[in-house]
Amino acid sequence: MATIHLILQGKGGVGKSFVSSLLAQYLIDREEKVACFDTDPVNATFSAYKSLQVHKLDILEDDNINSRLFDSLIEQLLQLPEDSSAVIDNGAASFIPLASYISENMVPDLLKESGHDLIIHTVITGGQSAGDTLKGLQSLLGGFNTPLVVWVNPFFGSSDYFTDHNLRQEVVQGGGKCIALPTYKKDTFGFDIETMLSRKLTFDEAIQTPEINLMARQRLKIVQQKIYQLLDEAQIVKEKDDATE
Repeated sequence: MATIHLILQGKGGVGKSFVSSLLAQYLIDREEKVACFDTDPVNATFSAYKSLQVHKLDILEDDNINSRLFDSLIEQLLQLPEDSSAVIDNGAASFIPLASYISENMVPDLLKESGHDLIIHTVITGGQSAGDTLKGLQSLLGGFNTPLVVWVNPFFGSSDYFTDHNLRQEVVQGGGKCIALPTYKKDTFGFDIETMLSRKLTFDEAIQTPEINLMARQRLKIVQQKIYQLLDEAQIVKEKDDATE
């Protein structure tokens, strides 16, 4: 059984590719076999992480899903080996047509029948984008009968409003999970994270490169450990059955 992680959000520039890269890095660190795909037709941010070996797929054609290319992606997913994972980053421009295509073609059911799990991830923020990201979340809750993982990104403003939000309760009641990314001071930890992101480096690459000063690398190591701890607590990787003696 493989696990397919699909990142969807109709609002652009809220951290989808960041979440995709975090998820891929975490899965690799937890010794998962990971296949990465970037289907964003506008910003190929995820595929810019060279060490993650992301496959770039342009599935949008004239504002519609190119069924031939998307069907090819599904074929690749169906052939994933047991105990492996896939991370698929999708862009805001293709959010509506892709979500509709997946729903109309009952892709979650197909994956399930083939023995694979589909987990949909989305991002919500604070600040000016809060309302738009909540609309995206609401759309996903209404359109898919599959677990949702909501990543709460505080970079754009306080996301405390989501703690008691009815949509959060709906996510949890549906068997989904919420991962609140830590808030960091922008002149230290925040600056180091932005430097890493601008260079399209993974945590391991940034921590090991001498081009980044020692204390910055130390702070990035702290951030990495904290985020991985949050993902452990959310049980993103299912515990594998012990081998029989």
